[in-house]
Amino acid sequence: MSAVGYFVRGIGLLLCLFHCPFSLYSADSFDFSTVAEKSLSGVVNIRTKLNGKREPLDAHQLYLNGQVTQDVVSNSLGTGIVYDKIMHIVTNYHVIQNAKQIFVLFVNSKKMVQAKLIGIDRVTDLALLRVPPTTDGDPMTFGNSDMVKIGEDLLAIGNPFGYSHTVTKGILSAKGRVIGTGPYDNWLQTDALIYPGNSGGPLVDKRGRVIGLNTKVSRQAVGIGFAIPSSLVREVVEDLKRYGKVIRPWLGITGKDILSLDEVAAPSGVPATSGVIVSNLIIEGPAYKAGLQIGDIITGIDTTPILNKNDLSTCLYTKEPKHKAAVQIFRREKGKITLTFELGEIPKNQEVPKEDDLF
Repeated sequence: MSAVGYFVRGIGLLLCLFHCPFSLYSADSFDFSTVAEKSLSGVVNIRTKLNGKREPLDAHQLYLNGQVTQDVVSNSLGTGIVYDKIMHIVTNYHVIQNAKQIFVLFVNSKKMVQAKLIGIDRVTDLALLRVPPTTDGDPMTFGNSDMVKIGEDLLAIGNPFGYSHTVTKGILSAKGRVIGTGPYDNWLQTDALIYPGNSGGPLVDKRGRVIGLNTKVSRQAVGIGFAIPSSLVREVVEDLKRYGKVIRPWLGITGKDILSLDEVAAPSGVPATSGVIVSNLIIEGPAYKAGLQIGDIITGIDTTPILNKNDLSTCLYTKEPKHKAAVQIFRREKGKITLTFELGEIPKNQEVPKEDDLF
C-alpha cells in the first residue's frame, strides 16, 4: 500500500475514535445520575430528640450561629438505609445514641414517622430501627464489599448538616483500613466527601448496590472518609433482627499485636513473629479454663492463620458460640501448642471490662 493509502486509513481511524467513543467503550460506560436517582428512595433522614444539657447544635442552629439554653431538647441529624420490605432501617449507633425519640423522614413523600429501636451494637457502631409498613421508601440492594476493587467509582449519599439527600462522588481509596476503633477495625476508605449528617448513609457502587455504610471522617484531612463494609453490616443486622442483639463468640482474653521481637523472643525454638499476644485473661472465661496463659501468642484458629488483632476478630466473627475451636499458640520455653476448647458467648457489656482489645 502506498504512503497516501496509509495516511488516508490513519485519518479514518482518528475520525472514528473522535466521533464514535460510545461504540468503542459502551461496555464500561454507566450513568451515575441514574444510580443516584434510583438510590434516593432507599435513603432516609433520621432525626432524634435528645434530653440533656448542652447537646450538639442541630444544622439550623449551626448555620445561623445560634445559641441554645442550658436545659434543652435538641435535634440530632443523620442518615439511614431502608434495609428490607418490612421497613427495617439501618444506621449508625452514634446517630441515635441517647435519643428520647427517633423519627425517619422519607425523601419522596416528605413524610416523617416515628421509628422503633430494634437493637444496637456499640462495637460496630450500628443500630437497627423499624417503622410502620409504608410504600414511601424502597429497600436498597446490598452488594459484596469483599468483591469491590480499589479505584472503583462510588457515590456517598446522606444528609450533611441537614442538607437532605446530598450526593457526592469518589472512589474506593483502600480496603481493610485499621484506624484504631476496636476489634472490628476493617474499614473501607473513600475520597467521596462525607460530612456530619452523612453518618448511617450508603456508599454505593455503579450498579446502585450498597457496599458500605458511611460512618467516620478523618480529622486530619478533607477527602478521607471511612465506611463499614456491607458484609459486616448484613451480619450484624441479621442478628439484630433475629435476637435484638449480636451473638458473638469470644475467647475471654485481651490481646495486642506484636510490636517488637523483644516481646516474644524465646530461649528455645523459633520465636513467633506474628500473631496476637494474650495480655490478660478473663477469670472463668473459655481461654482461662482451657489453659491459655498471659504471654501466649495466638497464631491460628482452626485452619485460619492469625497475624494480628484484625485477623483474630474477623476469624471469631465467622464462628458461633459453643464452636469447638483448635487454637494454635506459641508459648515461651515450650514452642507451638494447640488447645481445643469451646468458644463462649460474650456476656453483657456490664459483665466484662470495657476494652477495645477484648476477644
